[in-house]
Amino acid sequence: MDCLEGIGISPGYAEGVAVVYDYETDYRLEFPDRDISASEIAAEHNRLDDAVAHSHRELQQVEQSAGTSTSRADSSAVLAAHTHLVHDIAAKVKQYMGRELVNVEQSLDSVIGEAVEQMCQLENDYLREREQDIRDVGRRMMRHLTGAPQFPRGPLPAQTVIVARELLPSETIELSQAGLVAIVTELGGKDSHTAILARSLGIPAVSGLFGVTSQIHAGAYLLVDGEAGRVTIAPSSSKAAEFTKSREEYQRSVAVIAADETLPCVTRDGIEISLLANIGRPEEVEQIGPHDLSGVGLFRTEFMFLESHKPPSVETQYEIYAQTAKALGDRPLVIRTFDLGGDKLPPFLASLPLGPHPSRHLRGLRFSLAEQRLFETQLRAIIRVAQSADVQLLFPMVIGGDDLSRAVAAVDQAVDELRALRRPPLGAMIETPAALFALEEILELADFVSIGTNDLTQFMLATDRDAADLADECTSWHPAVLRAIQRVVDAAAARNCPVCVCGEAAGEADFACLLVGLGVRELSMTPVRAASVRYALRKLDGAAVQELANQALRCVSPQEVRQLLAHLCLTGKVRP
Repeated sequence: MDCLEGIGISPGYAEGVAVVYDYETDYRLEFPDRDISASEIAAEHNRLDDAVAHSHRELQQVEQSAGTSTSRADSSAVLAAHTHLVHDIAAKVKQYMGRELVNVEQSLDSVIGEAVEQMCQLENDYLREREQDIRDVGRRMMRHLTGAPQFPRGPLPAQTVIVARELLPSETIELSQAGLVAIVTELGGKDSHTAILARSLGIPAVSGLFGVTSQIHAGAYLLVDGEAGRVTIAPSSSKAAEFTKSREEYQRSVAVIAADETLPCVTRDGIEISLLANIGRPEEVEQIGPHDLSGVGLFRTEFMFLESHKPPSVETQYEIYAQTAKALGDRPLVIRTFDLGGDKLPPFLASLPLGPHPSRHLRGLRFSLAEQRLFETQLRAIIRVAQSADVQLLFPMVIGGDDLSRAVAAVDQAVDELRALRRPPLGAMIETPAALFALEEILELADFVSIGTNDLTQFMLATDRDAADLADECTSWHPAVLRAIQRVVDAAAARNCPVCVCGEAAGEADFACLLVGLGVRELSMTPVRAASVRYALRKLDGAAVQELANQALRCVSPQEVRQLLAHLCLTGKVRP
């Protein structure tokens, strides 16, 4: 019996037979790199159009055979994004082909390679994980161009555990319909679409296992613990019995949590909490209904800029925002203006010099103010939508009163020029130490504030949140981060200013309890995390967790804070 320790990216327990999937060795076909003449371009375009049509038809078929309810909404959102990407990538391939005069396969490979390289350099976890979707779509299109076989070649055995270097999002959806019970991979983070889909589909998944395809052989019997991130190979009878007991306990808890999913998010002593969604594309709004969320607390808009070779027009942006607002009905939509800058530049600005250009080394709102025309275009689109929908406007990475006042002035100017009847409520992201010391200035100007715990934690603790060996250090559980959150909540409360926490920590059930104790009443998260957060908060004793939060502020380490909450759980004051 061998045991592999990785990272649990989708909770749950499953056992089954290993099917090893090695794309590079078994399913990738080599293609010729060939120069073409101008007279051959039309024929190559036709080949590409055929591949696009086949890819589009496949994606439609997969969506039609997807599951129901929550899993269908999540799958549909991913597949809709892939359908959009197919056409976007095809347009870029045609441009590349006409410019470089090389065949369609080489053009597609180059376009995908450039896009992936750009996405991998981004600091934002969510956006960086989207490179997986680009490769997924590129692989599908290439398969139709080269005639490469599709995985699997035949039926999968019952109780299949896929063991792969990586499993892409559309593969996850398709295999979930063919007997897949668990996923074991080397690559893939918690924010990847594969992980999000696995959680939605109820498929346990473990990642971070280096060289796993050589450590596990086809046909091996596996126990997969997505909670602990553990994979057991050829388990003993005692280990199998222990695993079965843990799985039964987990299944009981899942059933209890699911029963609460459509109930109001109110603590045992009557504190109402608003649960909202973080989304990065309009298609993801489909996840709001199945998870019974109150609206969108954070709509990241960077995708429109990072995936375009020209600045998106007012009309293009307006249509996307209007589509999203319409899908929400009377629920609120908080649109964050683009958070770009540094190494996160759209293709049409990627040629900015590394040296003196003013926006090259800026982030968030300061980048927007430096790229005034780009900023004004986005503001106009948002203001137009806000005339007929419950839309709020959120500025990222606010530093203080100076940058925020300039942004407010830009909004007011756009409102006047558009002769708009309504200025949308304006919010500020609090995610830098500077903003903490400029709260009074910010609150003078903002209608609401949102705390971005991801960046706030990293900047306050001077650590890299992507470094696995620093995971225990770069955590929002650190008392210093808790004190920062408390500082924002108290200052905002004094001005009757709403506060929302929209970082990853808001979707952790235990941490959400602590946030309520600190006075937070709005939480925005990845939709699939809402059920466990709702369940935890409904079992919460508000007075008890407020006392815990006060104690946590006096702690000296994240571990001490976690121990406090564990004690409260044991006494039954957080969860029975």
